[in-house]
Amino acid sequence: MKRAVLASAAGMLVIAPGMSQAQNSVTLYGIVDAGIAYTNNQKGAKNIQQTSGKLSGSRWGLKGTEDLGGGLAAVFTLENGFRPNDGTLGQGGREFGRQAFVGLTKTGIGTVTLGRQYEPLADLVAQYAGSGFWSPATHVGDNDNLNQTFRVNNAVKFRSDSFSGFTLDTLYAFSNQANNGTGQGFSNNRAWGVSANYVAGPLSAGAGYVVLNHPDSTSNTSGAVGGATTTTGDDYSGALFYGLNGGVARQQIAVGGANYAIGKATAGFAFSHTQLDYNDGSSRKFNNYDANLRYLLTSATTLIGVYTFTDGRANGLPGTSGATLKPRWHQFTLGLDYALSKRTELYLSGVYQLASGDASTRVGSGYSKIAAIADAGTASSTNRQVAIFSGIRARF
Repeated sequence: MKRAVLASAAGMLVIAPGMSQAQNSVTLYGIVDAGIAYTNNQKGAKNIQQTSGKLSGSRWGLKGTEDLGGGLAAVFTLENGFRPNDGTLGQGGREFGRQAFVGLTKTGIGTVTLGRQYEPLADLVAQYAGSGFWSPATHVGDNDNLNQTFRVNNAVKFRSDSFSGFTLDTLYAFSNQANNGTGQGFSNNRAWGVSANYVAGPLSAGAGYVVLNHPDSTSNTSGAVGGATTTTGDDYSGALFYGLNGGVARQQIAVGGANYAIGKATAGFAFSHTQLDYNDGSSRKFNNYDANLRYLLTSATTLIGVYTFTDGRANGLPGTSGATLKPRWHQFTLGLDYALSKRTELYLSGVYQLASGDASTRVGSGYSKIAAIADAGTASSTNRQVAIFSGIRARF
């Protein structure tokens, strides 16, 4: 049996170079991220746990390009997500849950791709917020998806090449359902979005907007906010703030931000607005104000600081007699990244979150309106929570 396995492996090694040549280029790549986390209060108790992907999700993938001549090329990406602490698949057990698409690219114009993909905010705008480049700084429940909690299925995307510093990104995702007579079928989990950014020397700025209709529909599950307890198929680690537990009729996210580099420092600011309209007539709104700074202490050491203020509104919640609730969260994140080499780094991050306003107390048993750091996993029993994340990230 061992000889047969070795022979098969050797055969594949012989064939692989020919396969790569036929495709022009096929690249195997990936990230393995694992570490240890401490949380001072998870449902009233301290916790120390071995973790996966606290800086970036672990993955392996294949990227391919075939030159078709005249500046035209075929491209594809297949990307699998997994958890190194137990070896299980991420994104609800999908084989290629992070990305799976194929398309064409034309030099001087841009790229069209079809499949499961990131929405436009993730492509061109997320980098202006702390959560877009430093996962421990994720906004409350990742309500704006700037930490890429969900992807979009059945999507057609166009991303332009850069023209005088401008880049455009657009997406439309099909529901893959026929109308049911009320218009609901065709619109279930249908999504569209657009983003753009501009880069000129030390300045970079961008903005975008994404809309998802019935994002928790089982017909085309994207795993968007609001699908936490439905068959979304994606990992959603946020607490159930004001009942973010399914039944979302419409989700809208608007984001704008900018970065400016000064010597060894890069300062950034981002604003995002997320609105969730539910089937029962209730709504939740989140305004996130994000200020962040990255400073290169040495050629191998980067210091990261992020402050986020989240101002929320919740209307029409059951059991609240129609009152408008105004939760607020303050989150401070401090991080240190040390590069052992070009591919391997160590990281350490501390996060403190304070829930205030209506977020500092509970309303009944159905609404968790308390501190809950997104990457900590479980909400605090009080309006404060502290978490420390450490780990190692290796790229290949």
